[in-house]
Amino acid sequence: MSRENVEIVRELIELWDAVARDFGRFPEWLDPAIEVEGPLSSVSGEPYHGHAGVEQWVRDVDDQFAEWTFSPDEIRAVGDFVIATGTLHSRGRASGAVLQSLLTSVHKFDSDHRITRWHIYSDVHEALKAVGLEE
Repeated sequence: MSRENVEIVRELIELWDAVARDFGRFPEWLDPAIEVEGPLSSVSGEPYHGHAGVEQWVRDVDDQFAEWTFSPDEIRAVGDFVIATGTLHSRGRASGAVLQSLLTSVHKFDSDHRITRWHIYSDVHEALKAVGLEE
């Protein structure tokens, strides 16, 4: 199960960057009740919910950034989670400023290999604590 989930995350990242976030295939991997949360996810501080929430999250981030892609350095399974650590490359929509940020994305899977929670951390230690690897 862990290997399959790692491959799902790898394919999700590749598809994300390759087709400019076309949602046609995403629901196959995302639980209908998915929660997405991250440093750029919401001005209200609340996670996005469901497939419509994921699409809204992407629109909100696209409003801020003309370009944003994720280059993973490592993708690994930890129990029901898959952790992807790497660099977010982005360019501000209004400013044109180019940014590179280290991020860790934690994907929680259920038994049917769908992501139920997707949390993006700007601090790798917080991500590792979330999956029980650090105190």
